[in-house]
Amino acid sequence: MSKKVLVFGGTGYQGGSVVRELLKDDSFKVITLSRNPESEKCKELKKLGADVIKCDESQPKEEIEKVMKGCDCVYLVTNSQGYCEKEIEYGIKVADVALKCGVKHFIFSTVPGPNKLSNGKFKSPDLDNKVEIEQHIRQLSKSNPEFISSFVIAPWYFQNFINYYQPEKESSTSDKYILKWACDPKVSLDYGDIDELGLLVREIFKNPIKFSGETVPFSSEILTPIQIVEIISKVTNKKVSYQFIDPVEYGKSYDLEVSLMLAFFNEYGGFNIYGGDRSIAHNIKKLTSFEEYLKKINYKLD
Repeated sequence: MSKKVLVFGGTGYQGGSVVRELLKDDSFKVITLSRNPESEKCKELKKLGADVIKCDESQPKEEIEKVMKGCDCVYLVTNSQGYCEKEIEYGIKVADVALKCGVKHFIFSTVPGPNKLSNGKFKSPDLDNKVEIEQHIRQLSKSNPEFISSFVIAPWYFQNFINYYQPEKESSTSDKYILKWACDPKVSLDYGDIDELGLLVREIFKNPIKFSGETVPFSSEILTPIQIVEIISKVTNKKVSYQFIDPVEYGKSYDLEVSLMLAFFNEYGGFNIYGGDRSIAHNIKKLTSFEEYLKKINYKLD
């Protein structure tokens, strides 16, 4: 008998990967939520076999409960950018409803929390909010052992270097490029093709007892910014250099939330501060490297 899985954020990077991967396996029936079920992304998911229902985590408990009744599993990724101040409230609400509805296995996409790990020196709402939600879910499982919870940590997406952190020309007439970012050039962070996250989530859903209470990092490669630009140079045959921008200045000119994250990671490093076994994801499948990813999408600098 197939497991009925409710996936939040099915039209986003993480949730979309989870939906698509679960639909490849006949042992899962997938439901996902959207504020606009008639969007092109939702239509694509419907074609693949997902049920798309008009709802999201901002809805009242009663509405979420209607959708969640009868579900065996839930995958939750919360959206800081959409409603940062409400993220903790929404995440806790979904977990509470899942317990009430008899959900057997709950997977939450979490992150290392700067405030807790640095004893208050660094703060990032985008990261710290998720830690608060994780702690609540863990307490629910501790008090209700039949409510199994597991956790995944997503890396910095390879996709970010296509959509957000694009190298730019040194000048309008130059054939040389610069990647400007706030990651210390000597700091190694975890990266991956987020489209492959679903492989890991599917494995966890298939083995609830094995992964009960576990935090599993998804990491294809551990790279410094210097290695990033070297790979981009190799694939594009363009000269790409790296320019470090102090996180404070980066936050003023580019992206405040990313600057807060990188200020923390520059001092504390990547997933190593959180623990967890990186090899689990690699043992499921050979994960795509950054070089392989760029070649796969035929990446070019114009």
